[in-house]
Amino acid sequence: MTGDFENEWEEDKELVERFENSLKSNLDLYFEEEELENIIRFYFDQQKFLKALKASEHALEKFPFSIEIRLFKAQCLIFSDELEEGLEILENLNNLSPNNEDILLALSQGLMINGNIKEAISLLEDFLPLAEDKAEVYYTLGNLHKADENNEKAIHYYKECVKIHINHEDALFQLAMITEEEGSFDEILQFYQEFIDQDPYSAGAWYNLGVVFNRLGRFEEAIQAYDYALIIDDSFSSAYFNLGNAYMNTEQFDLALEAYQNTINCEGANAENCCYLAASYEKLGQIDMAFKYFKKSAKLDPEYDDAWFGLGMCMLKKEKYFEAIHYFRKAIKLTTENPNYWVGLADAEYNLGNLQASSEAYEEAISLEPGIIETYVNLSIIYFDQNRFEEAIDVVKEGIEELPDQAELYYRMVVYQIKTGKYKEAFSYLENALTLDFGRHVMLYELMPEIKHQKAIFKIISQYKDGAKSSES
Repeated sequence: MTGDFENEWEEDKELVERFENSLKSNLDLYFEEEELENIIRFYFDQQKFLKALKASEHALEKFPFSIEIRLFKAQCLIFSDELEEGLEILENLNNLSPNNEDILLALSQGLMINGNIKEAISLLEDFLPLAEDKAEVYYTLGNLHKADENNEKAIHYYKECVKIHINHEDALFQLAMITEEEGSFDEILQFYQEFIDQDPYSAGAWYNLGVVFNRLGRFEEAIQAYDYALIIDDSFSSAYFNLGNAYMNTEQFDLALEAYQNTINCEGANAENCCYLAASYEKLGQIDMAFKYFKKSAKLDPEYDDAWFGLGMCMLKKEKYFEAIHYFRKAIKLTTENPNYWVGLADAEYNLGNLQASSEAYEEAISLEPGIIETYVNLSIIYFDQNRFEEAIDVVKEGIEELPDQAELYYRMVVYQIKTGKYKEAFSYLENALTLDFGRHVMLYELMPEIKHQKAIFKIISQYKDGAKSSES
């Protein structure tokens, strides 16, 4: 987002507020046709399709012959599951204004959603020679062929799109997704290398190469590619941003912070780049600065849930648990299906002694994403502290099913089984735990100091200790 774009967004936001206030107050305020188009587009970009539909219907009462507004209405209907009516409007518009690129792109998308993929492909392939924005038509054809499960043709069209518009982020993303699914990274690396061979000073080509390296987890090579892009174009905000991500992945948090700051210097502050800058401050232990930028992120976009989560984590680290719960709940209200948000809430509730609320939050996290060891461990601790040993056992059993190689779960199960008098089961879990990681058996004494006096347990540990020594020698 450039500074100019940010200003336009703020202007449109004010325009939308004026429009909404006029509707609430039943005032028939005058809006120019272009203003109404901007209002509808604002809602549409925010994926608030019902509001966009209502605004388009209001606008058509004032400007009934506007093709642009009718096009918006059709798209809103399609994204509001009113496919038949939306397609009918688009087909009428196509008859009124043949070879209108925006109408044809919208019509092809509507046909795809309706399952008429081959008809949509035929429509755009016939139109392609006449297209002004061939990159966008290529990109849409790539989407259509991908939906038709023809990845070979999809890749071809995405590549054609990138050849015209080398920084087309959506096409680049789709290329990365397909090549990751098919494992054909070498082909894509070669594709971008050919760009670089033809034009070594193409910042976009180096940037795209970095994107692929990043997807491959080859972060050092990604960093080098982004650096080359920035040597060529030191105002390339996306390159700075992705460079920051690569540094975060390599735990070079000070360099990540610098890269995110450069992103903001180039494109202006927005919710995303402020949130990432805040995250780098958090990783560096600078919690006050992290809080400042998470707060700024949330102010720029109150619906940016990551920012509210970041604020919650800052408060958690400052041991301000009431405030942490407030922020975690705001994040969850926006996005209920992120397990990390529930884990954060559970931690805060636990620290306040709200064990029921904490256990419920951990249970929600587990249901959303099984396989996070901390959720099983922490939930079992809550039950253990309340002498609810059977429930602690059930949680750890569930964890072992998801994470059968995690020794900590087996050691905890040993303690929980002993607490319920199930020594035979405890011995079995102990043998598994010692096999997985003998060195961690000391946690048994931390969890249950009296276990040192259990002769049978001590004997099993001694046997495995002797076995561990002989294998080392």
